Amino acid sequence: MPKHLVASFLVAIACAPSTTLTETERAGIATAVDSATRSFQEAERARDADRIVAHLAPDFYIYIDGVRTTYAEAVEMIRQSMPTLSAFEPTWDNLEIRVLGHNAAVASFVFRDSLVAMNGDITVMTGPTTLVWERRGNDWLIVYGDADHYSP
Repeated sequence: MPKHLVASFLVAIACAPSTTLTETERAGIATAVDSATRSFQEAERARDADRIVAHLAPDFYIYIDGVRTTYAEAVEMIRQSMPTLSAFEPTWDNLEIRVLGHNAAVASFVFRDSLVAMNGDITVMTGPTTLVWERRGNDWLIVYGDADHYSP
């Protein structure tokens, strides 16, 4: 499905009223997904490839700057890139959690990443990110993502 259709579909779902969730349930899900999203950010900050990958569902995929990346490709990229960094400072602004149902939610934010390579080179990028989280058993996992990178 083209990226813009996925985004439109998610907006339609997110805007549809849910009669099956109480406000208490909705708040609990939002808190759990907010916690999972911040855990993902902390794993990035720690440059811990295993912890980052643990947040991804096996059927995960992401569009990075318009290019579809599979779970296997993302895992390989994460495992290869994290050891090359001496620092990774992900800053996320305007984090919003939108509960879609008992087992799904969307996290969206604007990131500003500062990456320091082992040789001292610094790369700074910014852009919007959307993560779709799904409850699988007792865990919340990312099943879909979209991130666009720009120079600040």
